[in-house]
Amino acid sequence: MTLTFVIVSIFCLLALFFLLSYHRFRRCPENRYFPWLQSGILIFVKTPWIERSQEIYRSWFIQRYPANQRWIYLGLLFSYCYLVLSGFLFVFLRVRLFGLSLLLHVVLGALFAVCLCLAVVLRARFYAWHEEDLAPANLKTNAGRRKMWQIVLYWIFVASGLVLVVTALFQMLPSFSLRAQLIILDVHRYAALEILLAGIAFLYFSLVDDSP
Repeated sequence: MTLTFVIVSIFCLLALFFLLSYHRFRRCPENRYFPWLQSGILIFVKTPWIERSQEIYRSWFIQRYPANQRWIYLGLLFSYCYLVLSGFLFVFLRVRLFGLSLLLHVVLGALFAVCLCLAVVLRARFYAWHEEDLAPANLKTNAGRRKMWQIVLYWIFVASGLVLVVTALFQMLPSFSLRAQLIILDVHRYAALEILLAGIAFLYFSLVDDSP
């Protein structure tokens, strides 16, 4: 099952990369996709990401979240990044988590669960469905479609996160047979893949200016 999961993960990540890049390409004056993609990758590689991250933090993160709540979202982001990197790295290497990496995975998994619950309590109202969000006139606008995608991806992220937390807890219980534990592990892995894809797409529709 691990090899199947690796293949599915690589396919889904490549498919998401193509869909998001093509979505961005359609809003550019360039009429050839692959030359545009090549130049975009070169720009991405040459971007000074430390300075760019600081700029995003000042211009987007600080303006979006109150000062007394920022630790929640920073904790969510940090734990999310570590859990994704550690989990997928070991799966792709086809070895199991062990030692310090496993201990950090468990500890930061608990941090992720706490921060996710707090984030949902504080931010869910901003991603609630309203009648005007589904109005045909609103969905014809670029801002309306971006908002729709943000709402959909936000709730996919939350649902996947809850599945991750529940399956992680179930794996710690001695109440399940080996076969059940393996099924729970597979559900945990695919929920991790889903939250990775949803997180990437959510950041794209939140940060990337895709206006024509």
